[in-house]
Amino acid sequence: MARNQSSDRRPTKAERKEQARIEREEIQRRQAARSRNRLVLIAVAVVLGAAVIGVVVWAGGGDNGTPTPSSVAVNLPDPATLKGIMRTPPPWPANTDQLEARLGELKLPELSDVPGQSLHHHVQLYISVDGQPVTVPAQIGLSTQAASPLHTHDDTGLVHIESADLNFQPLLGQFMDVWGVYMTNSCLGAVCNDGDRQLRVYVNGDEYTGDPSLLPLTDLLTVVITFGTSDQLPDPVPSAFPTS
Repeated sequence: MARNQSSDRRPTKAERKEQARIEREEIQRRQAARSRNRLVLIAVAVVLGAAVIGVVVWAGGGDNGTPTPSSVAVNLPDPATLKGIMRTPPPWPANTDQLEARLGELKLPELSDVPGQSLHHHVQLYISVDGQPVTVPAQIGLSTQAASPLHTHDDTGLVHIESADLNFQPLLGQFMDVWGVYMTNSCLGAVCNDGDRQLRVYVNGDEYTGDPSLLPLTDLLTVVITFGTSDQLPDPVPSAFPTS
């Protein structure tokens, strides 16, 4: 059964901690399964040759696991028009007061976490502005009035994608719109590109040169959003999905 769109209470800190523990164990299981699958694909590639290599690359999401820009026809709204959009400096709260109105504009699938009947992915998100880390808060996309398939449970930056639509292909821009943080291909919150102060996005440690709004959020991805000079980049840029 799909999760209700509203709830009579928010989970307690202890409940969120236990839920996070369960999620981490599930992520570790998926990472182990993915590693086994990659070994099998490599073995098949050696036997069958170049014809199968294209399948291996497709299964891995590209030569280095970095997703290519989305080709799905998604009409993202102008973030400046969304209710409660934050064009302010960080820190940014979970910003759920006008979540229901934003979800009405975004037209995302229904939230669901039914095993085998829903899409359930995870993305690790890090943000820094002018060299300072920015907290991705708990309960983004979740309120007593509305719930998004793109959301957080805690403040670790772990983004949960729990969609009743198995074919849902979420984008980074959709998550930022759910959160209500203004982001375009050159702006983040209150700041826009100016000289060497630039918006830069990294995926699994590699710089992403496409429109960040259209970055596909595939399972077990590590995404880093930074704004600032090249000297203010995280060192090193996070590239591995956390396992604990």
